Amino acid sequence: MQDEQLIFKKMQQGDTNALSYFFKEYMDSLFYQALGFVKDKSAAEDLVQEVFIRFWDKKEHIQITNSIGKYLYQSTINACKNYLKEQTSRLANERFFQEELENEEEFDEERLIRLQEQLQKLILQLPSKCQEIFRLACIEGLSYKEVSAQLHVSENTVKTQIKIAYSRLRQDLKFKEFLFLLTLLANH
Repeated sequence: MQDEQLIFKKMQQGDTNALSYFFKEYMDSLFYQALGFVKDKSAAEDLVQEVFIRFWDKKEHIQITNSIGKYLYQSTINACKNYLKEQTSRLANERFFQEELENEEEFDEERLIRLQEQLQKLILQLPSKCQEIFRLACIEGLSYKEVSAQLHVSENTVKTQIKIAYSRLRQDLKFKEFLFLLTLLANH
């Protein structure tokens, strides 16, 4: 649509009203499209919100040859596919970790205390923001959205910092201890 191309050009120049137009125009249909893929209302809302955030953040670099609607629909499909891939991978990892732990001998009390002490030392070695996010999300059990709101950072920042923390912990802990730690945190 010619008019949408003009509105998009305004958005590329920083006009938030132009973004609002696209949000109002496409939000509902993108939500239902995402819901059809992921079968989870909250996830669908988050995915579409992320599509619009990326749409705004990358506005200067986006080249749209077709319609804006097609671009947003394809972005939503891609976001859904990535989400489903991550979910499948996460579930497979959880099953693997659980099977490994079931085959592993029980952690005795002394070993558990040593692991907890080691974990505390490793957490203190993380960058301060990473520590704070890891403690809130993984130890206190807040959702990424809650951590994001409490610390005034984006959910993507929370996800990235959690990945950094887990990566560092995985480097410093033995594989079985890391599996045990993940199970403890998942059941917390």
